[in-house]
Amino acid sequence: VLGIAGLDGSGRTEVLENLFGAMTRQGGTITLHGKQIQNRTPRESIKNGFALVTEERRATGILGILDIRANTVIASLKKYLNGPFLSDKKMADATDSMIKAMRIKTPNQQTKINTLSGGNQQKVIFGRWILTQPDVLLLDEPTRGIDVGAKYEIYQLIQDLAKQGKAVVMVSSEMPELLGVCNRIVVMSGGRVAGEVDADNTTQEEIMTLAAKYA
Repeated sequence: VLGIAGLDGSGRTEVLENLFGAMTRQGGTITLHGKQIQNRTPRESIKNGFALVTEERRATGILGILDIRANTVIASLKKYLNGPFLSDKKMADATDSMIKAMRIKTPNQQTKINTLSGGNQQKVIFGRWILTQPDVLLLDEPTRGIDVGAKYEIYQLIQDLAKQGKAVVMVSSEMPELLGVCNRIVVMSGGRVAGEVDADNTTQEEIMTLAAKYA
């Protein structure tokens, strides 16, 4: 798990958006499994095995007027086709598997997502992207605004994904979170990489010193 630390405005979110093709890249290359890839658009990035959990859950994460099933399967609809039509059974089965795997507290799949707690909404979004079977999961402030219990479950989920061989890149403003969850931490400052540290052998002071380097 690679953490990205830095002050507000240091370029942390922009790194994830560039990797996911949600911003126009000015330069640099992306290499996956030794092969250079482009990721010019989010669609291309998803095909290349990337997934992005955005910072603004309500604005760019959930589809608030839709139910849990629609929110869960929306990024992988081709999997649920029966000929030219979507299979309700396939979508229901996939959603059910994610509700169980993520321990999402909901009356049923038809519940509108905007009626769930923030933590449960976030778990639905995680489920959505896990169904795309990504190799690289990009997380922008994945536990912001959710309760302590749901935070712990999301930390467990991140660790489980890493154990499965997935690459997880996580932006967080919470220093204890980065130190507790990540293996390495890249520190951004003024739009540049100010340094990289080993999470087990660094301190909050070292990270803050790097974060101020080009600020």
